[in-house]
Amino acid sequence: MTASEIYQQSLDKQRILAVGEGGGLITSLIAHVLKSYNRKFDLYQHSKAVSISKDSIVILIHDTHQLADYKHHILILSSTTSKKELTQFELLADATSKGGTLIFPESDSTLKQVGSRERTDIQAIGYSGYKHETKDGKTILISSSNEKFPIALSGGKDLEHLSAAKEVLKKIGITSSQFYNALTSYQPA
Repeated sequence: MTASEIYQQSLDKQRILAVGEGGGLITSLIAHVLKSYNRKFDLYQHSKAVSISKDSIVILIHDTHQLADYKHHILILSSTTSKKELTQFELLADATSKGGTLIFPESDSTLKQVGSRERTDIQAIGYSGYKHETKDGKTILISSSNEKFPIALSGGKDLEHLSAAKEVLKKIGITSSQFYNALTSYQPA
């Protein structure tokens, strides 16, 4: 399917687009949490339907082509690999719909500059690595209330992407408690 066709089939849905190297992990984490609470959603990866629900109000997209044609409401930026890709990300950020959200990594100075640039009626949210500890080789997330949750992700970029997923889930009604509890059963592909 083309991005335009996916857009036409999702006019009444909230479109969330994840781009960059971490986009696959971010959409996988969001999908896992939504499934954990029986929330219906559509998932497209590289213009191919992975999961479709007729009743869904949310569509998750991870792609690298025709990105502006999705007409996203929420854009998640993760790491770039080239100057051409960075230019594309800037155009996408500028194309975020009014009332939309732009989520970007604080650790990437170039993407932070793209994400934090002022745009009318767009909420910009930076994300960074997640508070955690490592015990016996396992990663344990630490919540703001100091609760601990063991997860199957390693440190570094994975925890940054986890933070991006949490920001998106917050925007679509998943509480912190739901987020942490669902993550304990997440297994990377």
